[in-house]
Amino acid sequence: MRALGDSPAWMLIGLAGLASAGWLLERRRRRELETEKDSVLWAGVQPPGSSIITDAGDEQTPQMPRPPRPATEAPAVTTTISSRREATLIDLQQLDSRLRRRRARGDLLAAVVLLQQHVADFRFTSPWVFLELRELHQALGRAQEWELARAAFQARFGQRAPLWQAPSTAEALLADDPDICADLAAQWPYRGARLVILHWLLGERGTPEQPQHPPVLALGVYRELLYLDRLLDLVMLPSPAVVDSLL
Repeated sequence: MRALGDSPAWMLIGLAGLASAGWLLERRRRRELETEKDSVLWAGVQPPGSSIITDAGDEQTPQMPRPPRPATEAPAVTTTISSRREATLIDLQQLDSRLRRRRARGDLLAAVVLLQQHVADFRFTSPWVFLELRELHQALGRAQEWELARAAFQARFGQRAPLWQAPSTAEALLADDPDICADLAAQWPYRGARLVILHWLLGERGTPEQPQHPPVLALGVYRELLYLDRLLDLVMLPSPAVVDSLL
């Protein structure tokens, strides 16, 4: 009988414990949301204003100080190259992995910021980065931003980037390029295949006097080359020993 009489008290204690646990979980969730670094665009709503910074508006409001750059605002894509860093195949794979995650969650503006930051950080990179940037600008309807990026593309690679109205090459297939396929088939699945992929993604290293610009391929071909490079990590075999034909 006493146990029955005490049951309301135990029920109150249990409810209080559940309320405390719920409060702690809610507080933890809010703290995670506040510290989240990647921006999320809800329902396709994007913050107003261009993702590329220009100085065109400084003369109109000289008395106002420049506001700090928002976290979702990309660095400017300019023809001036201040960085001395050169992107490697590992840098491109890391960039591709982060880019695919942002695309998967529909955060296109964050993907633009990611690519433009890469362009600002590396003076030498792959034309693939600019072609991915063009796809995003087209999805967001940012023709002016792509024209600025085209000027930077020509300054870096000595070639003209695709026009805004040019058709997308994202559906192009590596199998339709006999030269690349022949190079890969001769080296697959050995380390030489990675050198082939590196050549087609980044070109040969040159000198300031004689720069070696990487070839400009279709976007779909670049994507398949990056996929094959990831696949090579799983299937690569030691290079076969060279057999002396005189023996």
